[in-house]
Amino acid sequence: MLMSKVNKGGRPFTEPSSLRSVRLPVRLWNLVYKASKNFRSVNEYFLKLVEDDLINRKLLKRSERKKLSSRNSNSTKG
Repeated sequence: MLMSKVNKGGRPFTEPSSLRSVRLPVRLWNLVYKASKNFRSVNEYFLKLVEDDLINRKLLKRSERKKLSSRNSNSTKG
């Protein structure tokens, strides 16, 4: 990997993000954890849910969707 594509912490550059927190009842968090087992993280699961909704509302184009990891693409093929 080229050093120009790595930030100071040694991780590859990604899209800028805003740090937020979500407060959900424990009952819902447990369901989210269970539903997100096919994803790398709960954050990636939330990202997919939000992007799907924005695409349905015609606020985001499919081509603008964040590329999900290869692990996820296998689980969504059927």
